[in-house]
Amino acid sequence: MNSNSQVYSTLSDLVLSDQVYKDKADMLFKLISIMEDHDGLGSPGIFMMIRPRGFGLSLISQSIQNLVKIESDNDDSLNINTTPKIITTYQSKQNIINNQIQSSLSSKESENTVQNTEAVSKKATESVESEESADAKDADSKNKEDTSILEDIKNYIEDLVSDKKKEEGDDFSDQKSIDEINANASAQELMVTDEIDAIKTFYNVKKRPVLSLDFKHLRAKNPKEFTEGLLDILQEQFWINHIESHIDPYQTPKAYFDKLLNELNKKYPSIKISVLIDNYDVPFMVASEFNHEQCEESVCAYLDMLNVIKYSNRTVKWCLISGHINFSLASETSEGLPLVYDLSSEPMFAALFGFTRDDIKEVYQNEIIRFSENLKITPEKYLDMLEQCYGGFLFADNDEMYNPNCPKMFCPACIAHCMMNNGKLLPYSASGKYDFVKNALKNNPKNLSWLFGKDGQDPLFSDSVETDVKGKQLGSLLIQLGFATRTKVIINHSDAYVTWRYRFEFPNLDMKKTFAYISGEVTEQDLIKPLEVVIDSTSDYEED
Repeated sequence: MNSNSQVYSTLSDLVLSDQVYKDKADMLFKLISIMEDHDGLGSPGIFMMIRPRGFGLSLISQSIQNLVKIESDNDDSLNINTTPKIITTYQSKQNIINNQIQSSLSSKESENTVQNTEAVSKKATESVESEESADAKDADSKNKEDTSILEDIKNYIEDLVSDKKKEEGDDFSDQKSIDEINANASAQELMVTDEIDAIKTFYNVKKRPVLSLDFKHLRAKNPKEFTEGLLDILQEQFWINHIESHIDPYQTPKAYFDKLLNELNKKYPSIKISVLIDNYDVPFMVASEFNHEQCEESVCAYLDMLNVIKYSNRTVKWCLISGHINFSLASETSEGLPLVYDLSSEPMFAALFGFTRDDIKEVYQNEIIRFSENLKITPEKYLDMLEQCYGGFLFADNDEMYNPNCPKMFCPACIAHCMMNNGKLLPYSASGKYDFVKNALKNNPKNLSWLFGKDGQDPLFSDSVETDVKGKQLGSLLIQLGFATRTKVIINHSDAYVTWRYRFEFPNLDMKKTFAYISGEVTEQDLIKPLEVVIDSTSDYEED
């Protein structure tokens, strides 16, 4: 394959491609649970997640949709059972645990273990509805803080089954019943589907109608086309949700969005919906191409539309906004969304997007062995090279006191390109579109010595930017897009307060070369040359 090998940006494409991807089920369920448990005090919980390009924001958004969405009888969209693949790693690890338990017990004890573990596929869905099991979950959760999440889930499911058996007085003592359970459990799809219902209850993940808006393909040359583009995206949601409607020539995006939410409330009067907004930053970037007055008009129309969510507590439970750049969602001309909970730097989600070094060793073990043999180096040294080229991203503070084990992440899109391109270490990120960054660099001084390699920086990654980037907003923009990442956290303690300061650097060679390209320092010819990685000697490489 060549450097143009496809990297999948939608969940359906990824599943149908039979590509391997890393299970992130536990963190994904935690994310949904946080949004479910949030008390908006009269407003839906509105959350934001920002990550650089290539870290699978759209895949996560679509995964959440597939996990929580209530499918109507007439909904034929994405008729693919993707949920079991999300927890494949969980399922395999649980099977290993079960096998180890069975091999260490006597035949009689082993028989009882089979009853508890294999009966999950038949009883888990019914048992999650039991009030007694909910009480047992609350009591047990306090004693499980020191165990792994997989063990927590396994114990929880077994408790549900045990309680239900006592409640119904089922007798699984005869061999015929055991054989029937084993036969049902051998169907992996049924087993995983039933277990996933129990896992959702464990994390308080509820089924809801989902409204999914994606602004990725919005294009416009003036405010009129901008407004029409927003209306077209909303009109598509009327069709997808089988709601009859026609755009009025004088309709505004705000009024039409409000109508859409009201119609969904009529369709689902007994349950609130979830709203997923992907590529929310694209309208800001499109508007930034207009002159100042037209840009202000377009952004105001967009913020007015989003403002509807704030006052839709009767219809919406929570909203997740995702994108690559943290634009300000409120302005002097529009209230917009003034209170958004940014989860981008939460330590519990630091590894939700991207690969850790251990993830790559597990997922691409065969490829790493083959590529390292070709280079006559050890697999560990090849992983060192991958880290120099595509690793180094930190999405939470890596301080020794509060978060000493914060993982350094690899860009999954770059790793996928590399693995499909015979291990060639090329600047794959440079194939992305960075027009907004290019314009920002033209309008600001090119000397960035104030940002890179300086101790004592402000936490710029949490700052929002305007469509007209000025001053230190350029630093925030570069950090959010992955061209700079925190490499050091400096904490100053006193009796009255604690101050946090930072040091930022390029995370890796790929992003450094990409930045050189978009800033005009190198040409396209330089992008077909391998990144300059120093390969150690082959003295510790042993040939068979």
